Amino acid sequence: MINPFFFGGRSRGPFRFLRLLLHFPNFVRLAWRLFGDKRVPIYRKAILILAELVAVVFAFAYLVNPLDLDFIPIFGRIDDLFIGAFVILVPGAWLFIRLCPEHVVQEHVDRISRGQ
Repeated sequence: MINPFFFGGRSRGPFRFLRLLLHFPNFVRLAWRLFGDKRVPIYRKAILILAELVAVVFAFAYLVNPLDLDFIPIFGRIDDLFIGAFVILVPGAWLFIRLCPEHVVQEHVDRISRGQ
């Protein structure tokens, strides 16, 4: 079983978001390693590519007509980062990771956890 804390844990509340931010680089590293792994079928890699193409279209649409949340004191400053990182990248990578063979994902999670 994949360590749930690797993806932000199963806890609820305000600290889950902070834990997710902390593990975001590992999440991206895991998706990148799985994409390069020959044991992951190519049709599952195509899912990541298609999801990221949709993300590029979404990013272009956001560039043309941005959603600014400046009326929220702190969030107004980081809304572009939030949109870019979590709304565009994470759903496609998350789906890709979930569809990869579990033993391959677990192997990469263990290697990332050990710092390799």
